[in-house]
Amino acid sequence: MDYINYLKEYQKVPYQVFSNALKENLFFHAYLLSGPIGTPTLEIAKFLSKSILNGSNNFIKEENTLSKRIDDGNYADLIILDGKKSQIKIEDIRNIEDAFSKTAIEKKGIKIYIINIVENMANNATNALLKFLEEPLPNTYAFLITENEFSVLPTIRSRCQIIHFSTIDQHDLINNSIKEDIKEDDAQILSFFYNDPSMIKEESVDEDYLFAKKSVIDFLNLLDKKDELRLYVEMNCLKNLKDKNAFRFFIDMLLAFLKESLKLKHNKPIVLTNFDKILSLILNTMPDIDDKVIKLMNYRNELNYNLNTSLLLINLIESVFGA
Repeated sequence: MDYINYLKEYQKVPYQVFSNALKENLFFHAYLLSGPIGTPTLEIAKFLSKSILNGSNNFIKEENTLSKRIDDGNYADLIILDGKKSQIKIEDIRNIEDAFSKTAIEKKGIKIYIINIVENMANNATNALLKFLEEPLPNTYAFLITENEFSVLPTIRSRCQIIHFSTIDQHDLINNSIKEDIKEDDAQILSFFYNDPSMIKEESVDEDYLFAKKSVIDFLNLLDKKDELRLYVEMNCLKNLKDKNAFRFFIDMLLAFLKESLKLKHNKPIVLTNFDKILSLILNTMPDIDDKVIKLMNYRNELNYNLNTSLLLINLIESVFGA
């Protein structure tokens, strides 16, 4: 991904903030990167870390040994916690404190930590992080990332410089993706998940995405054939959606289609224009679609607590789709 052009074209304020910080070699001790779902904030945080550590007073323009080590997770003074994968615990914050209280291992002498989806943090971990932010160590910088800054404690927000990333207009996003030789079907679907054409291009050939897309489309095409739908779920979905991330992606894609059907119901412009037949089928088989969207969102939230994805899927199919 060309991060410099992405920032220049779509995220002008963050581009200017970090361009000036690099030129002046003057950084705030903690940044809160706030962007809508699909914004490549984690990737940008890594890119900014590479640029800081590269020490050229500018954005890093080409891959080198340092950036490769960061990508491989082999740079000792850079720690990344990903709250998208699992809840961040107090032990994780303690590990950062312990590692960064010592002399830097790398020659640069700069230590950086990145916490993705910082809101997914245990209470005691939040308190530990707050204390760490209150007493910043020299030559230590933080990139905290959120998809909703108001879900982050005000006490943490107040100790960070908040950088807002903009949502790219969905239709512009689709058109720019098509210019990158992405199929229109894929551009339309992935515009609900990614806020960047290059990420859409990368994801459009990903096997997990292609499987999820086929599963959702096959599933929705069977909405008026409940017995076949139930069989399809048993033969296909139950076998292949045991991983929570895959299941979450499946539900999110279903939600995108149902919400588009709601727009169609209320005569509002839709994004999934290539799937108008499926949207009409959803409306014809789900007259109470407003309630079904809420139910489906509740099932998505249950994924955070329910370990038995198979049982959750069966309940979802019965409750939301009547199969």
